[in-house]
Amino acid sequence: MSISPNAASYALQSSQLSKWRSEFFSLPLNRLAQNVCTSGDPIRACQRANLQGLTVGGKEHHEVARLKKSTVDGPNWICTGLDLLRHGLRKDYELSAPYLFYWHKLERCNYFLNTVIECLACGEPVEGRTFRYLMKHTVPDGGNWQMFVNLVKKYGVMPKQCYLASWSSTRTLHLNRMLKSKLHEFSSQLHERFVSDGNAHNLHLMVESMIAELYKVINICLGTPPTSFTLNLKDEEQEARFSPRTFYERMIAPHFALDARVSLGHDPRPSASYGRNYCIAHSSNMMSGLLQSYNNQPMDVLLEVMAKSLAAGSAVWLACDIQRIFKNNDGVLSLKTHNFEQVFGMPVGTALDKADRMLFRATSRNTSLLVTEVSLDALHQPLKFGTARKTAKTNAVKNTESEESIKDAVDTVDKTKAKTKAAKADAAKRKTSMGQATVLHVDWLREYAFEIVVDARFVPPGVMQALRDEPSEELPIWDPMGALLS
Repeated sequence: MSISPNAASYALQSSQLSKWRSEFFSLPLNRLAQNVCTSGDPIRACQRANLQGLTVGGKEHHEVARLKKSTVDGPNWICTGLDLLRHGLRKDYELSAPYLFYWHKLERCNYFLNTVIECLACGEPVEGRTFRYLMKHTVPDGGNWQMFVNLVKKYGVMPKQCYLASWSSTRTLHLNRMLKSKLHEFSSQLHERFVSDGNAHNLHLMVESMIAELYKVINICLGTPPTSFTLNLKDEEQEARFSPRTFYERMIAPHFALDARVSLGHDPRPSASYGRNYCIAHSSNMMSGLLQSYNNQPMDVLLEVMAKSLAAGSAVWLACDIQRIFKNNDGVLSLKTHNFEQVFGMPVGTALDKADRMLFRATSRNTSLLVTEVSLDALHQPLKFGTARKTAKTNAVKNTESEESIKDAVDTVDKTKAKTKAAKADAAKRKTSMGQATVLHVDWLREYAFEIVVDARFVPPGVMQALRDEPSEELPIWDPMGALLS
């Protein structure tokens, strides 16, 4: 690419820098802001001192019955999904997130290799954007609601005590590196074979032996889940033998119908239309499984449906973007928690509207939350929502890093000091995690909420008709609406 002969005139000039420096130091407020931010967290410096006014309830409040303890030790999207299922249990059992994570890894490997074959058969170039995305996101830990449904319907669920595999970010990171290396290797072999004979059917015959190798790696790293277990049903004064499928079918399915849940999304970009159905290409974790799909609706519709669901005692699954610039230790997510104008003299995080942030990749789905509370004003309009209270650990990562840091430090540092350091790190992680109920203000939801999953009973008839009858438009795998949840 040739450079314009006038490009040098656009370079930063010393006269500009001198002018800006003079203007900066001419304002005492800039000096004060600099002193505060260089000695601490700039975003923390912008947080308003008193957020109590943002937590005050409205005229009417509804709350879903709380679980005794939230699900942990797994990816956020799996833990949130399991907590939603637990509202359908006759007796509240903690469910095993590592169990579903195990099958997610195996199924995703199989889905990835078969997707590579499909792309080759369709003439997708290896240098194309779809292939590049797939090679970068081979076996992600993230997922979506439809991936969760796929796993539960095929493999069922089990109580936590029946599969106590430890889920840690470190172990998963190392597993992913090995799986990614093998999947890249296998993709190369599939491509080479396809170029050689052009027969996609022969490629599918190669996948079985490849998955057998990956199955061994996953089992060694995560442990093999049991195929059956015995559970003491105290209310029936007897023990019963279950498989994970029969446990789901007997204990959960009669009280919580996954098929009755529908997905409503909010995508305000000009390229998206309200009332239409959308799906994301290659967004599953299972062959013949559901792809991520939703009906696009204005945010007012989503807020109304959420309020109706919670008023009736039915929790709501929410996919959103937890922007770090709005996080705080008070558990409040609102556009009013920080005053960037006071410190920097300009807005941060609110200057662009949601559509423009999506267009320029400044926002996308990254987290799922289980919404269990709603406060309404005198006109019965929602003011804010609340999530289920979490335990001290985050429901995204089991905090084993501190334990590993102790082991690593023993050879070089006094053991007592290592334990003290790890304890401080553990306390800091708990403090900064969402270890309390989170308050979600409507102003924040309008900008950073992307999808809800609710019982169809609370969805307006016109929207349900669109879900059933309207054709679905496919979006590419890299679309912001298809971003995987942590």
